[in-house]
Amino acid sequence: MASFEKRGKRTRVVVSVMQSGVRRKVSKTFNTKKKAKDWAIMMEADKLQNKSIVASRMTFADWFEFWMETYRKSDVRPSTYRTYVLTLNHIKKSFDGVALEDLTYSLLQSRLDTIGKTHSKGTMSIITSRIKASLKDALYDKYILDDIFTRIKPHGIERSKKTNALSVTEFEKLQDHLYRSKLDKASLAILVALETGMRIGEVLSLQYKDVSIPFNNIHVNKSRFGKIVGKPKNKNSVRDIKITNELASKISNGKSNSTEFIFDCRRQTVRNRLDSLISKLDLQPITIHGLRHSHASYLLYKGVSINYVSARLGHANTSITQKVYAHMLKEEKNREQDKTIKVLSASPDVPKAISKC
Repeated sequence: MASFEKRGKRTRVVVSVMQSGVRRKVSKTFNTKKKAKDWAIMMEADKLQNKSIVASRMTFADWFEFWMETYRKSDVRPSTYRTYVLTLNHIKKSFDGVALEDLTYSLLQSRLDTIGKTHSKGTMSIITSRIKASLKDALYDKYILDDIFTRIKPHGIERSKKTNALSVTEFEKLQDHLYRSKLDKASLAILVALETGMRIGEVLSLQYKDVSIPFNNIHVNKSRFGKIVGKPKNKNSVRDIKITNELASKISNGKSNSTEFIFDCRRQTVRNRLDSLISKLDLQPITIHGLRHSHASYLLYKGVSINYVSARLGHANTSITQKVYAHMLKEEKNREQDKTIKVLSASPDVPKAISKC
């Protein structure tokens, strides 16, 4: 049975457990006796169910590692899982030795704020959301008793937003150069990404059989990270993308029914080639993912509907597209607004202002 000890105005509970043939004591101190009794009852119940109640004494870092291995690894892509490992490294460094049951809201927020002094707000949003998710499961499993995580907020460095997309002129300049050049596999991957808006993992996973020459169509149904080929980002990523005759011709190479992978180059090779082209053509620096942004921005600027652009990119809904490309939509709004005023002013029935001499 649990024992209770008075510690000033607080109450300490001690529960005796057997673990690997060794008797151990698990204790916790509470501000009220009621909370102490509730915890003791829960621990005794867990003992009867052979549940390891010592888990509440594991470090936060150990819990997060257990959580991401158990609840996340099988549900996310390898590339995404690697970002969970980065989050774990932050937790190990910032919460070194802190037990799961010793976490408090103020401790969580202060340690996260320390990380945020050297990381962007975007990075901190990811770290914070994952910590919240892990602690939500810890609360559900009764390894923590209170919601200490909902109120924590991501604070980080506000970085100036750089446009990770080519301008219309730059898009056409790169496109023209690639079509006029003899393309190696890295350059061809850049052209495919530029003209389809596909993610680089989707591009590198393409097989010749995925490209239909008669219908000028690419079927996207997988993604590649390193040597691992798996499912694309989500169910909406499985899609068909219409391409031009010119691009289909560049890709086909006479192997339209082959299961052979089109690209045998690594992501970094494509990255290096893009950097080289940017320097050669005097374009603004962008990342490989910037080719996807350039594709969408170019289509929106040219008046292609946001509904079609959203589907072409594989977004779940247009709100995602609107959020990412809000700057382009604002330009379109201003352009259409000016066009509207010009049209209305040109109407013969609109009274013209009388100039005063």
